[in-house]
This record gives sequence, C-alpha cells and structure tokens, in this order.
Amino acid sequence: MKKNFLENVYYRLNDETEIKLSVLFCIRHADMPISDIELKHFMLDATSVDFIDLCSAISAMLEEKYIEIVWRDEIEKYEMTQRGTELLDMFEYKIMASVRSSLRRAIDEYFRREEEKEKVRAEIVPIDRDTYSLEIELKEGKNTLLSMNVFAGSREKAILMRRAFLKDPMALYTEIASSLYKKDTEE
Repeated sequence: MKKNFLENVYYRLNDETEIKLSVLFCIRHADMPISDIELKHFMLDATSVDFIDLCSAISAMLEEKYIEIVWRDEIEKYEMTQRGTELLDMFEYKIMASVRSSLRRAIDEYFRREEEKEKVRAEIVPIDRDTYSLEIELKEGKNTLLSMNVFAGSREKAILMRRAFLKDPMALYTEIASSLYKKDTEE
C-alpha cells in the first residue's frame, strides 16, 4: 500500500502569535479550564512547536491577561479571559485549518481516553500488613453499575483479581446481575 506523501508533513508553529492563538483555540475547543500538562500535551501532540517557545507564549499570555489561572478539581487550570475570547474571535482564521484540525483531533482523543478511564476502576487496598482487598467500580456515563469491595487476602490474589476484572469488567456485572435475577425468579 502506497503511503500518502503528505502524511508526515507538519506545519511548524514558530511565530509567537500563531502559538498564542493556537493555545486559545485549545482552551476554547476543550470548552472547560485545562491544566498546564493537558495544554502542553495538546499542543505538542497536534503541532510541531518548540517546547520552550510554547512555555514562553503561555507565560506571556498570562501576563497579557489573555488567559488566567483558576482552581478546578484541586488543580490550577487555564481559562480564557474575555480579552482572550475577543482576540480569538477576531483572529481564529489566522490559524491554519490543518493546525485547527490537528488540535481538535488531539483534544477529542484525549478526553475520550480520559472518559474511558473513569468508567472502570480497580484499586488494591491494604487492610493491614499482609491482607488486601480490591475496590472495583464500573460506570456507564454518570450511572454507577457496580461498586464493591472484595476481600482478596494476599497481594498476589488481589493482583490476579484486578487483572481478571479489568480484562472483562462487564462479565462480573452480568454474572452478579443474572445471579440476583435468578434468585428473585426462583422465589
């Protein structure tokens, strides 16, 4: 199969104004305050920008009051100010379409992965020195399908239980739900 010759071509963001507009675009597309790490991840994943240039642009934007730091979810995050919103409204068209598309893709993929992580949780919790339990949770959207704490005994057994649950979390839910349903219909 022949590869598209443009597949590995990146537009290098090296103009400070382009970098600033792209940062504002990220915050707007995320539609929520985003952390420093998230912002840098989006920019570095979607564009070919120098890390030092990116950090300088973010610092300058804070000083120029285009973005501000807010406290959300016990973390400092960036949010666009009114001034930043007005700037992006006027000059968003100056960001190349390919850069906007790459940024949208990177942001959407990141939040999709984060949402998937939140659906299934399995944590090994020490009870005392040599005994452990496994806390599991399975969600669908905002609804909790299953939440339980299972005594495992040894750490090795807790690890095996965790692996089995993470491999197919719906299997445990289905087994428990069908078991409860069978008992109810038998009575």
